[in-house]
Amino acid sequence: MLTERDWVMRLVRQLADFIARALKLASESRREEALELLRQTCSSELGMEYEVLAMLDAAAAVELLGHASRALAFAQLVEAMAEVETRSGEPLRAEGRRRHADELLAAILKRWPRHPEAVAWSAARVKPGEAPGFPGSTETVD
Repeated sequence: MLTERDWVMRLVRQLADFIARALKLASESRREEALELLRQTCSSELGMEYEVLAMLDAAAAVELLGHASRALAFAQLVEAMAEVETRSGEPLRAEGRRRHADELLAAILKRWPRHPEAVAWSAARVKPGEAPGFPGSTETVD
């Protein structure tokens, strides 16, 4: 029987594999294939079409996904899409996707403020002058 922890670990491993494959495709100038792989990953691993989740605002997408690990996986897929765009010479598209990933992460932390993976990912994403835990915040860090 698959426990929740087993399910989360399986999701993390598979997500890492799909993201690595997508970034390899992007490095080979195969942008559309890389993005399609990530969209398919969303459907196969999270059980929801990427386009549906992308249409929603961040809070609604997080609510619909219903589980911190699923919501975080979606945010990481969006971040991976941003990296594909960067590697493909599309900085404006990359910035839009990164902003979306930031909004998703903020919504995840609002709903599950102590989720360890979300907190760790947020800390790793903090830019100079931002408040930890709130990507895109204009508050300064003392």
